[in-house]
Amino acid sequence: MHSYSGEHRFTLKDSGPTISAVGIEEQKNVVDPPSLIVQDFTLIKAQPCNPIRVYKTVHCDGLLLCVMDNQLLVRNPLLKETTWIKCGSDFHELDDAYSLGYLSHCDYRILRFRCASNSINRPSRVEVCEVAPKTWKVIDSISFDWFLSVPLSILSLRGTSYCIGLREDHRAFVQSYDFYKERFQPIDDLPFSYDEMNPIALEIYKGDRLSVLEQCHKTRKICIWVKHWLMLTSWTKLVVVDIPEFPLIYPRLTLLSTNYYFDKNNRLVITCNDTDMKGLSIIRVINDKEFQVIKANEGECRFPYLCSYVPSVVRIPGFSKQDTSRIRWRKRRFN
Repeated sequence: MHSYSGEHRFTLKDSGPTISAVGIEEQKNVVDPPSLIVQDFTLIKAQPCNPIRVYKTVHCDGLLLCVMDNQLLVRNPLLKETTWIKCGSDFHELDDAYSLGYLSHCDYRILRFRCASNSINRPSRVEVCEVAPKTWKVIDSISFDWFLSVPLSILSLRGTSYCIGLREDHRAFVQSYDFYKERFQPIDDLPFSYDEMNPIALEIYKGDRLSVLEQCHKTRKICIWVKHWLMLTSWTKLVVVDIPEFPLIYPRLTLLSTNYYFDKNNRLVITCNDTDMKGLSIIRVINDKEFQVIKANEGECRFPYLCSYVPSVVRIPGFSKQDTSRIRWRKRRFN
């Protein structure tokens, strides 16, 4: 209900400070490959004028949470609103997971947690921050008998955070975090047997359903299941793509995630890294035998960490113009 345009965008994070926003521009003839519109969304400090290094980005309702050294930035790129939040010094780029959610649209919250099984000599920890007052709370009553899958698949649906977790016997399941009850809660096992060699991803389908994708690394076959976030229903198989020439959507044992969605013509669109890890490919399934690959130039986006979102007019609680004045957007448009 907060969607501004209904069109997906991807934020791309490379190995340096560069952040890009990528949109897909459709052609009049639906069978023609679309073109990419790439905008430079790198954050620049106003004083001194230096790029800000962002380690990862997550989203919720068009708001982006940018993770940096010892501080966070919540931003709406469409409205150009931002708010800065300080966090503790015990930060690790790979160990700590983040999610943005809410109790209400006036009460957005940030989840920051670490599973001990994902870390070497670093204890488990869960913290929650209220965005408007910028206050942190340590949640002491949580213990972990699971760990996060790699690559990380974390998203927010209707204000609740969801991720793919693994138990000690390596059974995969969907885990949620309830901001009201301040606890993790398992939702359901994944509808397939987990294989660390097979790419998997978690996404939102049509705004009210969880969706999970698995690709067989041998046959390249892709299956997508959906499940309603509230109803106690089982997973339903939605799509099967069985094209032997289909690319592997990410290399084995990588830390990089993938994203996918269905466009306005109900075609599956998947983003993935090139095999040489130097660029971005967007794959669009045309029918049960054909697919298109749209590549972004290496100079436009390289070695990307992906996050997909839909621009919206959601306002940031506690937004102040003073926060926004501390940075500026370095925006260039590539055609």
